[in-house]
Amino acid sequence: MRPPEPHAAPQAFSSRHFLKLIEDTGKVGFWSSDLRSERLTASLGLYRILGLDPATEMTFSFGLDMIHPDDQAAHRDQIEVLRSGQAISREFRIVRPDRTQRWVLHHAEAILGPDGVPCQGMGVVFDVTAQHDAMRALLQRHDRLNALIAATASVFWVNKANGEPSEMPQWMALTGQSHAEMQGLGWLDAVHPDDRPRTLAAWTTAVEHTAPYNTDYRVLCADGIYRWFNARGAPVLNCDGSVREWVGVCLNVPGRTRYGAAAPEPPPLAQAPAPVGDEVLTPAQVRAARGMACLSKEELARLADVSISTINRLEDASSVVRPRIDTVLAVRRALEKAGIVFTFEPGGKPGIREA
Repeated sequence: MRPPEPHAAPQAFSSRHFLKLIEDTGKVGFWSSDLRSERLTASLGLYRILGLDPATEMTFSFGLDMIHPDDQAAHRDQIEVLRSGQAISREFRIVRPDRTQRWVLHHAEAILGPDGVPCQGMGVVFDVTAQHDAMRALLQRHDRLNALIAATASVFWVNKANGEPSEMPQWMALTGQSHAEMQGLGWLDAVHPDDRPRTLAAWTTAVEHTAPYNTDYRVLCADGIYRWFNARGAPVLNCDGSVREWVGVCLNVPGRTRYGAAAPEPPPLAQAPAPVGDEVLTPAQVRAARGMACLSKEELARLADVSISTINRLEDASSVVRPRIDTVLAVRRALEKAGIVFTFEPGGKPGIREA
């Protein structure tokens, strides 16, 4: 009886198989050469990257001529560097025969002969065009954002996850505060004393509820003048929903005098006149109107373009911080557009009814 034959060992793959597998990605190619000659042996992957017919005879001079004209001065010395025995790692552009441009990363080493003189060279070339395109697109978005901020905002700020100041160089330039002076709640020292309670309440509410921040206040600028600004911010979240940081801007509010009085503006067309005299919305009216209109606090805040913390303060009769009259008007107009009529009968309590 014959003993069972051992299992045949799997056929081993050669290094050539692995190189072909890598080259089939279309992003890598190889070359080797006798450094004492001009000719080199290129893989199919390298021909693919260079956009050449595999029947094309490859020489060092031919490859160097493909380097982008703007990169020639810095990278045409690569073969001479190799012939001196030094390894190279260069990133540069090439111009292919069809006039398309590609970014390549070239790693190469020299092999010394028995006499210690470099005689053989071998290298690998990576097509890194996609990475450069992605980086360029990212930089373009960054430049666009910076241009927009520069055109519309006086201050761009970044705060820590807990709401404390982090990067606020423009705030420091605007107010004259030092980095140490604005830490914690020190930045509030540059806010007008009459606006501090309301500003602190809005910011605290936003941080506690991870909600967008939107409020107006007067800032004592470095030239000693109070100016109105609209501060807006939002949390940047991690994948798990936790806050990574806060980012925001401070926008100039046009039409404000040094002491905060709004410059007169013509009433919008086809819009009800603003409430005057004693026609001030009560917390009970706001709560009842929002309920009758079937609006959540978030929906009403969006319609009125105010923060949720503003709606909370309007509906809280015990709140010591009252929103400005123009903010109240914005909420009233949003509710009136939703079909609510506010009533102020002489001798009676303020009320509401459907339009």
